[in-house]
Amino acid sequence: MRGDFVASEDSPQKAPPATGLSQLLRGSLVTQLIHVAATLGVADLMCDGPKHSHELAASLKVHPEALYRVLRALASIGIFEEADPGCFALTTQAEPLRRDVPGSLRASAILYGEPWFWRACGDLLHSVRTGQPAFDHVHGESLFAYLDHAADAAAIFNDHQTNMTRQDASAVVSAYGFRDCTRVVDVGGGHGTLTAAILRACPWTTAVLFDQPAVIAGAKRRLHAEGATGRYTCIAGDFFESIPEGGDVYVLKDIVHDWEDDRATVILRNCRRAMAHTLAAGAKLLVVEKVIPPGNAPFPGKLTDITMLLVTGGRERTAKEYETLLNEAGFALTRIVPTSSPASVIEAVPV
Repeated sequence: MRGDFVASEDSPQKAPPATGLSQLLRGSLVTQLIHVAATLGVADLMCDGPKHSHELAASLKVHPEALYRVLRALASIGIFEEADPGCFALTTQAEPLRRDVPGSLRASAILYGEPWFWRACGDLLHSVRTGQPAFDHVHGESLFAYLDHAADAAAIFNDHQTNMTRQDASAVVSAYGFRDCTRVVDVGGGHGTLTAAILRACPWTTAVLFDQPAVIAGAKRRLHAEGATGRYTCIAGDFFESIPEGGDVYVLKDIVHDWEDDRATVILRNCRRAMAHTLAAGAKLLVVEKVIPPGNAPFPGKLTDITMLLVTGGRERTAKEYETLLNEAGFALTRIVPTSSPASVIEAVPV
């Protein structure tokens, strides 16, 4: 006998090492499956109970057999469940694909499968060879320049950003508190999800939301819907040029990671300049980002870091890298406050 291992009935068989890798290699297919379900709005059609795939196909005006095969594949990884032959129901993992539920990830699922975004992700090798964002290589311009003239893409991107901030906002407010803050300046605050969460938790606080002109209209709608009338001001501008003065707390959430060190330092220095006349009041800077931990443990920021490499040329950073960046911009790091989400609050003060 040659020494080949033969499993007995009592010996559990281990899957060969290639099995796990084989599944991971199909990750691009999973992204597209989820993207299709999100784009079509399949989960919203199941909110009142299971639906047959043919019924769904008729409502969505798509090919019945093709839709069935997509739903069957998704059910095999826990997104939807084929309760009866051809009849599919929501699962816990499918719920976030609904449009308006708390914790919705529908916009993010659409973004990651959109051709304009997808093509950049498919050119990671260019970024590895050059250190430059694949997005610029594929499209001939930067992500933010592209979004300036691609209204549909910008809408999807902004909805995705709102999704991501919504995942973190309550965790950030709960962990940091903002109890001593009287006037918060949310730099690059997008559609106002974090601003709204701060104002909701701190009724004594007012806020300035600062972002590009194209974003401000969405921010006003969001803050008005949150009932924050009279407690916020929206200001349009470019944080590479200047940042509004008058805040005792300046917040940068998911802004610094968009940029390589030189450009990030410009933004931070502009914050330092805006804080100059409130130093006596104990002005603080809060950088809200995914701080990369040491070691090999899974951490969402490690994959977000690759997204930054691909689409903006930015990066996620370690605690030491953030300390170095802040020091270069005229700040001292005072503490890092972890939250129940992957984001941490990096607190710094001017020096």
